[in-house]
Amino acid sequence: MPGRQAPPGDDELYLTVGAYVVPQLLYVAARLGLADLLAAGPMALEDMSEQTGAHPATLVRVLRALASVGVFVRGRDGRWRMTRAAEPLLDDHPRSRRAAILFAGHEQHLAWGAVMHTVASGKPAFDYAFGHSLHRHLATDEAAMATAEALRARRAARRDPAVVAALDLAGARSIVDVGGGGGELLIALLSQRPGVRGVVVEAPHVAGRTRARLQALGWGERCEVVVADARERLPAGHDVYLLAEVVHCYDDDDASRILRNCRGRRVVVVERVLPAGGRAAADRLADLHMLVMYGGRERTRREYAELFAAAGLRLRRVTPTASWVSLLEGAPRVAR
Repeated sequence: MPGRQAPPGDDELYLTVGAYVVPQLLYVAARLGLADLLAAGPMALEDMSEQTGAHPATLVRVLRALASVGVFVRGRDGRWRMTRAAEPLLDDHPRSRRAAILFAGHEQHLAWGAVMHTVASGKPAFDYAFGHSLHRHLATDEAAMATAEALRARRAARRDPAVVAALDLAGARSIVDVGGGGGELLIALLSQRPGVRGVVVEAPHVAGRTRARLQALGWGERCEVVVADARERLPAGHDVYLLAEVVHCYDDDDASRILRNCRGRRVVVVERVLPAGGRAAADRLADLHMLVMYGGRERTRREYAELFAAAGLRLRRVTPTASWVSLLEGAPRVAR
C-alpha cells in the first residue's frame, strides 16, 4: 500500500543475534579499567597488561575488537589511546555508563542466559542463575551492591528533576520514601518545602549507608531512616507515601501488599506506564526484563487501577512527567 512503511528486513533483525559480543567486550574494558588507564595518556600494550593482569596476546585482541567499533585507537607509535566513544567507560565522566555496563555484563548477562527458566516457570531467571534473589545478591555481594548503587544514582539523576517538577505536595507535612535508596529524591523534595519531614524506608544493607549519607549532607534532623520490609510493614500515619520505581519490581500479590501498607492520605507511585495495546519495543522489553530479573512487571494504567483497588486504594490521577515515568496518585477508598 502506498505510504505504508515496510517492517524491518529479516537481515536487520537477525543481526542482533551476535550483538552480545560488543556489550561483553565493553564489560571487560570496564572491569579492567582500561579507560581509566588511558585517560592519563597513551599506553603500550605491555604496560596495560602488567597493570590489569590480563594476558597480553588476548588483551591486544580485545583492544583491536573494541577499536573496530570506535572504542580506543592504536597510534602510529603502537600505543593505545582514548576515543570519545570510550569516555562513558570512565566513572567520573558526565556521560558515564560504567555502572550500567558492569551490571549488564555480569548480573543481567547471566540472568538472561537462563531465560528459558522464566519462560517455563514464570519465575525470575536471576534466582535460577544465582541461586538466590537479586535483593539477596545485593545484600551479600559488596561489589555488586556498589555497582547497583552507582547505576541507581545515575538513573535517579535523570528521573528525579522531572518528578520534583510534576509532584504537587501542597498540604503535606511528612513524606515516606519507600525504597528511597540514598535519599536523593526525598532531599530534592524537602529542599523546596522547609516545613516537611521525611522518612526513607530501606533494607538493612542499604539503610546504614543512607543514614550516613543523610547525616553527612546535613539532613539527619529532617530525614529519618527506617529499616523495614515494605511487604510486611511501613511506618503508619504519614501524609504521602512515595514509591519511585519500586512497585514494578514485584508481582501483583506482593505489590498489592506493599500498597496496602501505605496507611496515609496519599500514595504516589512513580513508574513507567505501558500504553494500552502499545507495541513499543522499549516498553515490552522493559516489562520482560523486570520478570527475568525480579519476578516483577511493568503495567498499563488499567492494571495499576486494578492493583490500587486490590490494596483498598482509588487511583485518582495519572500525571506524565518529562522523563519516562508517570505519577500515579491514589488515596484510600472511602467506606460507604
